[in-house]
Amino acid sequence: MIVQLFPRLDRLAVDALLSTRADDTVCPEPVVDADSFPVETRYAASGGSPIRHEILIAIRAGLEEIAVGCGFPDRGSAADRARFDERASAFLAQRNELDGGEALRDDVWAFLACVVLPDLVAWRFADRPAERFHGGVRNTFQRLWMRGCILDRGASAERRWELLGALTEDALVQITERPSVGNDARLARALAEGWLRASQRLGRSAMEDAMREAVIRLRLRNQVQLLSALDDQELEKAVDAFFAQSSTADEPRRRSWAARED
Repeated sequence: MIVQLFPRLDRLAVDALLSTRADDTVCPEPVVDADSFPVETRYAASGGSPIRHEILIAIRAGLEEIAVGCGFPDRGSAADRARFDERASAFLAQRNELDGGEALRDDVWAFLACVVLPDLVAWRFADRPAERFHGGVRNTFQRLWMRGCILDRGASAERRWELLGALTEDALVQITERPSVGNDARLARALAEGWLRASQRLGRSAMEDAMREAVIRLRLRNQVQLLSALDDQELEKAVDAFFAQSSTADEPRRRSWAARED
């Protein structure tokens, strides 16, 4: 099977391209025609062939369709943009072309954000921070692809993508932007499932502090015991314990005792 190579932009090329777009009143134009790619565009030196033009068009069209359904090109609400993140995550996670080593490269996502999808980046993040164009966990689309891959319950699951819509942005960031968690898909998914169970007990408003404390406990525990080596039942029990030990988890009990005393 011939590997299809995505175009790439390194950090210097991204910075140079962004400097030409300093006027944030102008919406950046997408480019999917290889003849019009920036001169700094590169491919891997060997091991495959450049990806077909039609695939870039399909990725562009799919994400644009999702964005239009969420209000694009109008700014819309925060809920609209959160819905875009959820749907785009599932879309990207199911693209076969991204199921391989190419999608693990930051410079591939930098190219997609800067060249193929820049108007969607500008819509999703109105202040257009450079980190949303550069490759990495803050890249507009790389972070969504990571979420989709990590939180996918599997094609046979009844609510396959539930975690993408159920978790708050803070919870998703805690999972995907910490390498010790996000780089282990099984551990990350277990943490997400634990968050969902804990939120049903504590309420979503209490989950930001509870999640931060649980992540600290998980990372400390993982240094002395490889949590991903536990079986499913043991891992679920361990994660639930991390949330149960949080200071937030004691609040419902304190309120219950206070009500009894009254």
